[in-house]
Amino acid sequence: MAGNLWGADVAQLRTLAQQFGKTSETLLQQSTTLTSAINNNASWKGADGARFTSEWNSSHRALIQKTAHALKAESKRLMTHADQQEKASNNASGSGSPGGPGAPGTPGGPGGQGTRNGPWGPDWLAGTDSPFRGGWDIYNLVKALPNLRSGLFDIGAMLHKSRIGAFLDASAWRSFQNSNEFSKFFNVSNQLFEGKWHEAFNLTEGTKAFQAFDGLGKGLGVLGVGLDSLDAVNAAKDGEYGSAAYSGAKALIGAGSFLPPPAGTVCMVASAGLAIYDNVPVVHDAVNYVGGQIADGAGAVADSVSDSAEAVADTVSDSAEAVGDFFGF
Repeated sequence: MAGNLWGADVAQLRTLAQQFGKTSETLLQQSTTLTSAINNNASWKGADGARFTSEWNSSHRALIQKTAHALKAESKRLMTHADQQEKASNNASGSGSPGGPGAPGTPGGPGGQGTRNGPWGPDWLAGTDSPFRGGWDIYNLVKALPNLRSGLFDIGAMLHKSRIGAFLDASAWRSFQNSNEFSKFFNVSNQLFEGKWHEAFNLTEGTKAFQAFDGLGKGLGVLGVGLDSLDAVNAAKDGEYGSAAYSGAKALIGAGSFLPPPAGTVCMVASAGLAIYDNVPVVHDAVNYVGGQIADGAGAVADSVSDSAEAVADTVSDSAEAVGDFFGF
């Protein structure tokens, strides 16, 4: 094999992994679209239609989704293998180069192949399928529920007609949160999951315990923003600009959660919603399906408007020709 690569071709592994991932998304979207079309089709009646609908919902759809999830899992494994292969090749190449391991211009050093391929950062932090990132995803999903509950309750209460005038006043939010028993209960559960135990237990400011938990809460928030930013950088590095934009938006929303209410509360609710979207397949598929239907509807409207415009233009043209023929010009 050419170059400084031992074993598999890293570029081909990554290309295959991306193809698996895209095919997985396509299968899931098609499965959702077909399910809606089959279950909502009123024109196909009779025993054959009922039999196929039953078979689709009981087995065919499940097989497609199983295949899609298998492709997604294999895509992640291929990416991991590519990273490991590249790392091994770089180490082997760097050990025999004049500059030694990590020398500038070698695959393992600055300016070499190691800085151009693979995710930037250590595998346990940058690898989306690493045990650490898996645990982080579970943590985000678990805390999303109390975040949503407390945030939506406070937003709804502050939009009540008796408080809507104070919606943009952070001090009014604090006053409400400190006086309303439901808000206090919801926010305490939220603070416990966010690591803000000093707020949940009303610890005295300035004490060591207060400072420790204050640092923990802020550290978890900064870590979340940092991981999303890292994902954005690596996605852009791989040319996946849609994923880069999505991760960048998550980082900005996470940073916005540090702001005082209402902006911070709105960002917290948005972050919780994105965590559920990212980690609950049913929600992910449903949102993608609705988005696809909206896009299809918008496309149909655009096509209809275009066809109508063409028809009007043809009619005007024909009318102009008829008038010209009548007057002889």
